[in-house]
Amino acid sequence: MMRFLQAVPAIFMICLAAGVMLGTTGLRFWDGFTPGARFFPGWLAGAAVILSLALLLTQWRGTDAGAPDLPDARGTRRVLAAMAGLVVMALLVPTLGMVPAAALFMPFLLLVVLRAALLPSLMTTVIVVVGIEGVFARWLGVPLPAPFFQ
Repeated sequence: MMRFLQAVPAIFMICLAAGVMLGTTGLRFWDGFTPGARFFPGWLAGAAVILSLALLLTQWRGTDAGAPDLPDARGTRRVLAAMAGLVVMALLVPTLGMVPAAALFMPFLLLVVLRAALLPSLMTTVIVVVGIEGVFARWLGVPLPAPFFQ
């Protein structure tokens, strides 16, 4: 059972990489002379598979037999709260848009999950949200998900 628990992260990363590759099958790897929309996800998924297979090989050979560092009950609650926040954010992005959803997710993550101080958390949220809007939407012209009511 312990060997399986040690292999779970590598198996999960291989499945995630396969999902990325399957999810980007309709995109072009090259767009003329420049990389297409599938270029970066393809390389990232390939690197994830190579590293995951190296981890599995290392574990299979028995050279890395350390006990897995599983979170305690408090850590598990924090992981589950962060995952729930990400799911809620993913559900809010099509409704509210990327920037407002991020503006709601960040204080939740910083204040509720990480229990950070109020003022630095709010300042971090403002800096990141303004940065997302300023850099990606305004400067680079990336079309971020917008609210459906626009």
